Amino acid sequence: MSFDTLLFCIVTIIFILILVLCSLFCHYRSLCRRKAKCQVKAQSDKKKLQEINHALAPFGFAYDPLKDIFYSLENAWQKEFGYGKLYDDLAPLMNMAIDCEPIYFDYGGKKWLIEFWKGQYGITTGAEIGLYVNDGEEPGKSPEDLFYSCVPPKDQLPITMALYKNGKLLFQRSQNHWWLTGFVLGEFSYPGELMLNLSLAFEDLEMMDAFLTGCCQAGYQKEDLCVSCSTVSLCLYRPKNTRKPHCCKIYQKYVQWQNRLNCRLYAHVTKSFGRTIDRLYYLMLAYPHIFRFLTRTGRLAWEKRQKYKRKQARHHKRSQKKKYHGHSRERKRHGHGREKKRHDPVQEKGRQGCSQEKECCGHGREGK
Repeated sequence: MSFDTLLFCIVTIIFILILVLCSLFCHYRSLCRRKAKCQVKAQSDKKKLQEINHALAPFGFAYDPLKDIFYSLENAWQKEFGYGKLYDDLAPLMNMAIDCEPIYFDYGGKKWLIEFWKGQYGITTGAEIGLYVNDGEEPGKSPEDLFYSCVPPKDQLPITMALYKNGKLLFQRSQNHWWLTGFVLGEFSYPGELMLNLSLAFEDLEMMDAFLTGCCQAGYQKEDLCVSCSTVSLCLYRPKNTRKPHCCKIYQKYVQWQNRLNCRLYAHVTKSFGRTIDRLYYLMLAYPHIFRFLTRTGRLAWEKRQKYKRKQARHHKRSQKKKYHGHSRERKRHGHGREKKRHDPVQEKGRQGCSQEKECCGHGREGK
């Protein structure tokens, strides 16, 4: 048998093995999908919701089957980390194409920030309203350059929000909150297609007047605002905020192209089901990597990454402290050891003389 014939046989065998392995893998995946579909149909909605919210809880979010949206929890861990304009500037890096509208104002000796968002968050379309406060410890800085903390429970306000896409209502929420959110899974939108109607009920007229002053400074006119008692309502369609993100327009278009593609992929993979709760549960069972991908884009991923970075920073500081204390202890030990090992001939002679005198004294006592 010639070398060429042998080589051809080896290549053919390898190719056949690859085909067999691919067919076995496809068959295995088909069985997994069938099993997952049967589990989705057999499982109760209560159990599905419990498992989905258990998987989303570490990210500070939950799913509402009645309104078919994701929303942020009131006791979410994000409450500890506050907010700053850097988060908005880096939003495209987390597959977010959003409109931001920050309103700055002073009230009660503190600097306040109430910000509105709407747009595309990965493979979800959503909106947010956040309340933040700064104690005014840095009076020389501009309000945009300050970092704000989330308001405590006593300063939370009743918030109402309704998000529309091309005139169609996507969802509506109303709650006493510090960060009211809503995200529709699998919906692709451009920020210009969305309109956010919102209202805030302030605790007193002084705070409401301060907020109205901040709105006027942001570019809102009197006809843009609706005031009733201590409640202010407005509509966010084209934001007055002229600050542009650091990312170029080409990258923003690429982000939206990727978001649209991911939405189509999600719709194709879960086409066997019509309800979001069934689709999510099916992804958890049959495509866990795609379910993990949902938490790597949009607001979920950004907050999770911030938490992970802060954990790393704290861990690094602790390790540095341990190293420092360890080196200091070693130095002290080596220092004591060196002091013990030092040899002084004068002291040695003195010690020998004292020992000789003691021996002589001892012999004298024995003689007596």
